[in-house]
Amino acid sequence: MERQYSYHGGTGVFSSPQTEETKKLLSADELARELGVGRTTAYSLLWSGTFPSMKVGRLRKVRREDFEAYIKTRMERSEHGGV
Repeated sequence: MERQYSYHGGTGVFSSPQTEETKKLLSADELARELGVGRTTAYSLLWSGTFPSMKVGRLRKVRREDFEAYIKTRMERSEHGGV
């Protein structure tokens, strides 16, 4: 089964429903759970561009590595007195 996806204006096809690469993607619900926020806040973060995201079918997904980079940056800022 092939699934269409788009990433920042590009398009492509996943050749299987769940690959090793797609397992590294977080849904909005998973993002909310990881951050300890509600779904509305998670979607706001996605749509604001806080996290680079892609659309897989009808779902918006975030790469785990982008999520982890965001957390690392936020922690570094707070350690140095930033926001």
